[in-house]
Amino acid sequence: MQKQQTLALFALLAVTAAVACGARPWLTERADALAAKAAYEELLANTPVAELEGETVSLDGRLEVLTTGKSDLYVSGVVVPETIQIVDRKTGEVKWEDKGYLWQSVSWSPGNDLVALAYGGRTWTAVKVISTDYWTRWDFTLPDGSPIPEYTFLPEDWGTWLAAETLLLTVGRGGDGEEQHTYTCALVMDQGRLTGASREMVREPLPGTYDFDQNGAPETVERWTYEYPSGGRAELYELRIWDTVGNLCWKEEAEVSHAGGNAVYALKVDEQDYLLRYVPFMGQGYCTYFYQLFSLEETMQPAVLREDRVEFDINWGSPYHSFDTEAVAAFL
Repeated sequence: MQKQQTLALFALLAVTAAVACGARPWLTERADALAAKAAYEELLANTPVAELEGETVSLDGRLEVLTTGKSDLYVSGVVVPETIQIVDRKTGEVKWEDKGYLWQSVSWSPGNDLVALAYGGRTWTAVKVISTDYWTRWDFTLPDGSPIPEYTFLPEDWGTWLAAETLLLTVGRGGDGEEQHTYTCALVMDQGRLTGASREMVREPLPGTYDFDQNGAPETVERWTYEYPSGGRAELYELRIWDTVGNLCWKEEAEVSHAGGNAVYALKVDEQDYLLRYVPFMGQGYCTYFYQLFSLEETMQPAVLREDRVEFDINWGSPYHSFDTEAVAAFL
């Protein structure tokens, strides 16, 4: 009898040991998972949130862009914010909200009614423009309709507003094989819906030294070429003149393939630099030719030295035909 009890005790001990040994890996895995979760939570608590860069407050001081909270996403040494918001600074009301990103930067338009938001993750970037009148948005795409390619990032000075509805956007940081491209984004509000279109712009400094305001300090002259989405030919030229400290002094557009297209030339008169605006128009035999020779005042307004215009037609058989030979010769 005692022998049977002893064998039963050994059997019970064996079963208990087996159960204990079988449970030990499960308990270890659970303990490891809890420890890893605690370590990750501590990492999140001690890691700064990804910052919001750029102009956070609108130019009129009415609205502010800000990030709130912490998500549970740790990337590249920072924690992604939970949300990004546009709030009314006076009332605190949240006007617009989206999830936060690894990187975000904002730029306000001069009219305060548009704000451009650049954002991205570890391998991608994107840009959207938000209307603060209707709280609709336009997502930037390249002229062919595709998004910014993966592993193509934006420079620190990615966006500049040329006008209240025109954003100049630079894609690519340049150097290290990452080619840089610049696009003009024209924004249009259509019945409360914000739409836009982008086209590539090539910025080219022109050779030579010019002093169009004749103050002894030379200006920098650039030609901006806006290309069709398909590329290969220009859609529009723009001449821009900058002073010695980098301020835009004067600009003029020139249509490439439009009747009456404008042309601008630089020339010297009495050893002084001048600009010549030349506009020849011809349509169905009727002609208007115009030129204006001018320098730039200190305020960068044109100071006209001389100008002239001539009108004529080459419809020789028309009863309303007019061709003043002397006037044409004087203009030429």
